[in-house]
Amino acid sequence: MADKIKKRGFTVIELLLVLSIFSILLSFSLVNLGTFGNLKNKIDVDLTNNNILDFINRSKTYCRDKNEEGGYIYFDIKNNEITFNVVLDEIFKLKLPEGFILKPVRDDNRIKIDNMGITEDACSIKFKDRKGEMHCITMCVGTAYVDIKY
Repeated sequence: MADKIKKRGFTVIELLLVLSIFSILLSFSLVNLGTFGNLKNKIDVDLTNNNILDFINRSKTYCRDKNEEGGYIYFDIKNNEITFNVVLDEIFKLKLPEGFILKPVRDDNRIKIDNMGITEDACSIKFKDRKGEMHCITMCVGTAYVDIKY
């Protein structure tokens, strides 16, 4: 009767086989997560560029349509935000994505817009993405021309 007792458990070979399959699957998933992070960063950069362009154009349109004097776009470096203000009232706000860093724009971090929707000075709006790459949007004086630099 002692011959018929079966031992339960795994052999060392079975454990090594399962662990090796698990480690192969894990390595593929880590590679895919890195690719996903790169793709997410690129999408966020494109979205941020477009949002900043839209923000500038909406601010200009607001000043022109409302015939507002004293409108300005403020770049809040500390909070990574861009706000459009008229005198003391905040009209619009744009928050940069998590991990992005807004760089200073001019000395006072402001772009003034007159009642015709024209900016008073040229500038470059710069920000760093999650990978530390710098991105730049340039704005010309007295025109509606705003360009994304790659």
